[in-house]
Amino acid sequence: MDKIRLNIKLSDNEYVKHLSEYIRINGLNIISLTEENPDITLIDSQQNKDEFILKTHTKETHMYRYKSADRIIGSIIENVDISLGVKGKSNNRTIFVTSAHGGAGKTYISQALSIYLSRNGRKVLYVNLDGLCVKDSIFKCDEQNDISLINYYAKKGNENINAYIERYKNYDAAKNVFFLKSIYPSYDVCFDMNSAKVFIDSLNSNDLYNYTIIDCPLYPFSQYALIMKNSYKTLLIKNRGSEREEEAAVFLKKNDIKIMLICNMIRYTEGIYVPKAEEDISHNPKTFYESIEQIVYELEKSDDAGL
Repeated sequence: MDKIRLNIKLSDNEYVKHLSEYIRINGLNIISLTEENPDITLIDSQQNKDEFILKTHTKETHMYRYKSADRIIGSIIENVDISLGVKGKSNNRTIFVTSAHGGAGKTYISQALSIYLSRNGRKVLYVNLDGLCVKDSIFKCDEQNDISLINYYAKKGNENINAYIERYKNYDAAKNVFFLKSIYPSYDVCFDMNSAKVFIDSLNSNDLYNYTIIDCPLYPFSQYALIMKNSYKTLLIKNRGSEREEEAAVFLKKNDIKIMLICNMIRYTEGIYVPKAEEDISHNPKTFYESIEQIVYELEKSDDAGL
């Protein structure tokens, strides 16, 4: 996804200097300051000295000059045509991690995979759609935004919600992972077919990241099948050898969903075996991270083969 091109043409040079500097530092990786072919321009209001105008190709919006810089950035994002600059294809791989039942290790492996990718130079966005696993999340920061905000904009009729993902994402500086999750226990993100399509299409077109890891239960609904089918790969976590797990694998394959089997603490004739892990991800044995490395190898080997 290309950045929003912003031109600040205000008469107060000191104000312009401070606002420009703030946007350069906190522009959510989505705003670029330029004078050439801007998507949106800030200009003085001729009627009210306490206002300026956000001017796009199609409309003008009056805004109070003395709002906080964060509010100004938010207004820029909300008023620009956010379908501008969206590429049909990006290098971002969206990985959907799921399991047939709770306790299979889905969230743990999703988070370990995110950390491993980040430590090896990839930019990662982790998305938790499982409200029951909120307490299990290891990604934290001050003043977290809730993923329901993303769900709201997906259902609002927008064609692309990457601007809002960038606005409301959280960042764990210690682990160098961006993340979206619910801050309310047991809150599940509920998509309809339209919002599910907006959600996965936006993630797939967002080339600010190398990987987007979606942590989600295996809901038997068409909107979640749509997300899985349009993901780069779906990882099915198995750890019990139950009939339900076998039924889930058959269901996914019948629906033409590309799956990679991950066998957590149980060996099968197929799939990648993941040994028992420690509760603290950072203190896992070498064999655990060797299995995560194998998952990454399988995800990326098609590129090496020129596919």
